[in-house]
Amino acid sequence: MSDSRILVVDSGETSRKQISNLLSKRGYKIFQATDGAGAIRIARSIFPDLVLIDTNLWGMHAYEVASIIEAGRLSTVIFMTNRVDEVLYNKLKEMNLYTYIIKPIQPEQLYRVIEFAIINANKMNSLTKKIQKLEDALEGRKKVDRAKGILMEKLGIMENESYQLLRKQSMDQCISIHQMAEQIINQYCK
Repeated sequence: MSDSRILVVDSGETSRKQISNLLSKRGYKIFQATDGAGAIRIARSIFPDLVLIDTNLWGMHAYEVASIIEAGRLSTVIFMTNRVDEVLYNKLKEMNLYTYIIKPIQPEQLYRVIEFAIINANKMNSLTKKIQKLEDALEGRKKVDRAKGILMEKLGIMENESYQLLRKQSMDQCISIHQMAEQIINQYCK
């Protein structure tokens, strides 16, 4: 965990430095921001493993900042708050991790939540990549099937022959079968 990057966003200097020092002692690489715009700018440049945002933030509202960070897939966000209310619970439902930290920060609680959050964020990122890979494979398969159908119709050949032709053309041109399928679709469907 020690190579994990954490962005601490808190308008209160004392609180921000205290949290940063606690996390630095655990070996995390810490970045700091005092407002929402600064947090977004830093998150876009370093893609931190985790962002801790105080709910009482200067400038942009903390929930808006968190939404931008998570929607842009820049990081996972955990809120730090002095009080838990209905608004916080409703915002948590929209977040990747349904968790928060109560201030004043207790070091052991902070460490447990951070470790839990990073582990779960890594799991979610891994699953997201797997899903994207499967979606891409499915999309490629749909293109191949569509291109086979076009070749069958245009050339009057059977499915197996259309696949063999598609495969041969992709190998001859040194491109993937999905790219060849896309070329055939574009050629005949314009």
